[in-house]
Amino acid sequence: MPRIVLMLLMLTLVSGGQVLAGAADDDARQKGRQIMRQVDSVDTSLDSTALSVMLIERGKLKLVRRMRHMTRKNEGEIKGERTLIRFMEPADVRDTSYLTWSYDDPERTDDMWLYLPSESLVRRISGGGKKGAFMRSDLANEDIEDRSVDDDIHTLIGNEKQHGVDCFVIESVPRPELKKDTNYSKRVQYIRKDIYLPCRVEYYDKRGKLLKIGTYGGFKEIDGIWTITKSIIETPRRKTRTLYQRQEVKYNQGLDDTLFLQSNLRR
Repeated sequence: MPRIVLMLLMLTLVSGGQVLAGAADDDARQKGRQIMRQVDSVDTSLDSTALSVMLIERGKLKLVRRMRHMTRKNEGEIKGERTLIRFMEPADVRDTSYLTWSYDDPERTDDMWLYLPSESLVRRISGGGKKGAFMRSDLANEDIEDRSVDDDIHTLIGNEKQHGVDCFVIESVPRPELKKDTNYSKRVQYIRKDIYLPCRVEYYDKRGKLLKIGTYGGFKEIDGIWTITKSIIETPRRKTRTLYQRQEVKYNQGLDDTLFLQSNLRR
């Protein structure tokens, strides 16, 4: 076979392989996004309330935080979700509050405010501030926001059992323009195939190293909505962990929009 013909044949095979690989990647991304859209649609409520307890373990130090959690979906022209977390105990953090406005539109930057009663001060949290620890826990401020499905590029990378339950394994990488606003280079999420909720999430830092692990459970069907009521977030390199439990979860309570106004945080 002439050399030039052989080279052309090899180029054709290589380019054909690249096309097939590209098509497979696109298919995996499409499936990943579809699965994450189903995860996002599990909660069909308009609003919810819960009492939450957070136990933070940092070596011998143990911190307990009790808080009230309220969420309302915004179904108007600008779709998204608004969440108010108000701390109840201990006394030194009582009435400290976090207010977040999360938007479905990935082009809009989510808003977050912190109210500090000791200073009677409302502080906006933006940019690098969202990477900071949430009340000294293993959660970051960005973790309490409702992340839009299209803030990330999702790829189905496999199927695996977790605690005997079949799961999709989804790799979620922030869109290029959003990478500067997050602690994570990617998250690997294990989504239960039966109820489309995560049971494990691995968080990777900007260097691609495993940063922390979230384990989710206490799955309960409340008012027809499958709900996570328990979670453990662990940061192995720091040997810390945060246990989080939601109690008295209620849906569709008719929460007023004014609860989620920045101007009402001081009340």
